Amino acid sequence: MLLDNKTKSNKSDYFKVFDLLSNYVETGRIDIVTGYFSASAIAKLSDEVNNAKLFRMILGDLLQTEAKDDKIINLLSDSLAVDQTFFLSVSAKKAVEFLNQEKVRIKTIQRNFCHAKTYIYKDKDPRKNFQIIGSSNLTEAGLGLKESANIELNRAETGDSPDYHELTEWFQELWKSKFALDKIELADKTKIDCKEYLINLIQNFYKEYSPGDLYYKVLYELFKEDLLSISFDKEFIKEISHLKDTIIYI
Repeated sequence: MLLDNKTKSNKSDYFKVFDLLSNYVETGRIDIVTGYFSASAIAKLSDEVNNAKLFRMILGDLLQTEAKDDKIINLLSDSLAVDQTFFLSVSAKKAVEFLNQEKVRIKTIQRNFCHAKTYIYKDKDPRKNFQIIGSSNLTEAGLGLKESANIELNRAETGDSPDYHELTEWFQELWKSKFALDKIELADKTKIDCKEYLINLIQNFYKEYSPGDLYYKVLYELFKEDLLSISFDKEFIKEISHLKDTIIYI
């Protein structure tokens, strides 16, 4: 069976990846490998596929070189449209609730580029097993949940396919390999659990900030380039050094 990511316009259109996951995943185990993902897509899993007893997900590098602010937004949703942003907080909270479950296990490919995309379902009843392999990442666009300029194509097969057994073995080897890490090494050489790191990133979006926090954030965004340029100016630092001892009375 072929699966694409396009919205159906008539009965002859192909199924989408999410159709197969939402209709046929029951109480078994689902293994996922994806290069890119979004919290909004993970929230959809929470809504429709949460009956599975175990989720094992190998995600692309969580420490990508892009700016952290951009990375957080991209994690939340693969769309920055104004109408979409109103739902980001809800999706982020659902994703965090999903990730916090004991049955959800996360690893990441930190120092290698993960281009593979596959979804493998294993049930106690072998007749219900299936696999999806192709080009769809774990994003709303990849799963076919929203319109996208990208054209994705995947092939799904049942568990009695020889490829299914090879794919499950391939995933198991990758899961246990040195490339799939359960901890992330940060810039300061400290390590943090992958799932904890991911949850922290997503939680930053719907964290409640005080008016003072927002005020300082606005000031920083407006003047951060100036701040960076003067932070290395020794004369300026010398001139304002006395401000460290200044107290503001309210």
